[in-house]
Amino acid sequence: MSPVPVAPRSRPWNEALDPPVEWLVRANRHALVTRMVATTVHDVSNALQVMSGAAEMLGLDPGPEQVARRSGSIVQQAMGATGVLQRLTAFARDPQRPAERVRLLDLAARVLEMRQYALRKGRIATEVRGDDAVATAPARDLLQVLLNLVVNAEAALADRPSPKLALIVTATDGGASITVDDTGPGFAPGSEAAWFLWPPPSPGESGALGVGLLVARALVELAGGTLTLGAGAAGGAAVTVNLRG
Repeated sequence: MSPVPVAPRSRPWNEALDPPVEWLVRANRHALVTRMVATTVHDVSNALQVMSGAAEMLGLDPGPEQVARRSGSIVQQAMGATGVLQRLTAFARDPQRPAERVRLLDLAARVLEMRQYALRKGRIATEVRGDDAVATAPARDLLQVLLNLVVNAEAALADRPSPKLALIVTATDGGASITVDDTGPGFAPGSEAAWFLWPPPSPGESGALGVGLLVARALVELAGGTLTLGAGAAGGAAVTVNLRG
């Protein structure tokens, strides 16, 4: 991620933000849903093609073994497509719920699954690893936080050689953390604070990546945690979400 020019009128998100934080969070969630529509369409289309092919083969070879195998494939693909649609609908429509115990490894895997089409398209190798740790926070908010961080990492990894993205969970005293670590250009030294200012950078300056980080930090702090930026293990960016256990 390249350095971000900061306009004199910029200010931290929690200092009289206009528009309000709630509006910005909702708008950001809708933008994430729009990004995921392409993934959903791709996955459902693939499932329909497999189902169509299996049904066609049943007509050509209706033997008992073929019926059992092809019908099983149709059921499996139908369930997979239903799951994709349910996950997207739940993220878009579910009302906010109180804080709950969230297993971070499961959440990380879910995020990568929701972004799998974009990650495959960008040829980004992914990994989820770390401790089997639990954090207390609203699950939908944490999902939105991690989606923002992964989407930002995808943009930073565009056109990078051998792009890699890791989600690393660490158990801490009294809580847990999850780090999104990429092999992109990283944050320029001393520029970290600029990513949390309002108004965010214009698309011409940085692709408006600051919006996602700003919303992510707001949601994490509202859940009683902290979000920090730093250098990744491979020299790229590392964004860490620290949460209560």
